[in-house]
Amino acid sequence: MPAPKKKYLMMSLVIALLLSLVAYLLLRTAPITDPMPAQTATAPPKPLPEIPTPKPERPSVQRILFAGDSMMQGIAPIIMRQLKASHPEWLLRNESQQSTGLTVKRRLDWVQKIKTEIVEHKLTTVAVFLGPNDPWDIYEKKQVIRFPSPEWEAIYSARVSEICEFAKEKKVHLIWIGLPTMKEKRVHSGATVQNPIFRDNMKRYGFDFISTEALIGYLDQPYVRAMADETGKKINLRADDGIHFSPQGLQRIAAAVVKTIDPPNSN
Repeated sequence: MPAPKKKYLMMSLVIALLLSLVAYLLLRTAPITDPMPAQTATAPPKPLPEIPTPKPERPSVQRILFAGDSMMQGIAPIIMRQLKASHPEWLLRNESQQSTGLTVKRRLDWVQKIKTEIVEHKLTTVAVFLGPNDPWDIYEKKQVIRFPSPEWEAIYSARVSEICEFAKEKKVHLIWIGLPTMKEKRVHSGATVQNPIFRDNMKRYGFDFISTEALIGYLDQPYVRAMADETGKKINLRADDGIHFSPQGLQRIAAAVVKTIDPPNSN
């Protein structure tokens, strides 16, 4: 092999060896990095479950007001008789008056009456049962608020809420008794508007709402005078006027109220 070719071949080998050495050194000194972690989808955090606010304990000696119209006049004596037998030391006041309600204030302003009773008698509980006298227009500040209308519902709810606010401020427990189905059309339509107002306000303020529909008759079903008892026997629950109750009907509602005021095993 001629000398120039041999010399060229040797130089090529040297250059190749040098390039290999440089590449090796670069690989050894390059920083080692972790691969990018895989991106995983994360589920949104689950909302915390609502924790119901426990109702305050009732005092051992109760001071109770029964407020309302002729419907309360029917059940209050039964309730008071039962409570007095087991709690003779309790104060029980029945101030119900027929033909009264929350719509018309001329004869009796129930909002103010309940406030006054709470303060004067240091009440612990107020039970309210009214409504059939209320589905009429409200006259307020020389204005006529027609029933039924959203404006009427707002004013009526505000009057219920005012009682709730005062009771909560004074740490008085409120029990509101709802209305069952009614025979007379206007009173029935009133009950369908009033019951949600009663129920929603009691729920909002943490008070008790007692539904009478399962006991006496559902508002979304035709009016009936009789319902089956636990044995399947039909018993008459309503008075002839289709609004008030028979003695059996009064006993059913009174029992539900007593159970709410004085639950079994509460002592």
